Amino acid sequence: MMMLVSEPECAEKSNFSEREPKQIPAQYKGWRLTTKTMNGKLWLRWQHPDESFARYGCTIDPKDISSTIAHVRFSIDLAIQLEEEAAKQARRYQG
Repeated sequence: MMMLVSEPECAEKSNFSEREPKQIPAQYKGWRLTTKTMNGKLWLRWQHPDESFARYGCTIDPKDISSTIAHVRFSIDLAIQLEEEAAKQARRYQG
């Protein structure tokens, strides 16, 4: 299982609200994975290797993180297959 966010490194445990989670870089097949809190919900976002921002994302179900990760992996695998098929079609029409 890949971990995306770690506990902040802080000696003082009493000021939890002042601490920010530390981002840990994660990748799957070249795609960058990050987390972000938006509107009080934790999101898992993924970025295509050729893009400069995370275009895709979904909320993380805290009760079932493994399903969220499986969904993201499936989505990335599907995008890769579609890109490969589009490249094959383009080569076919060029030649």
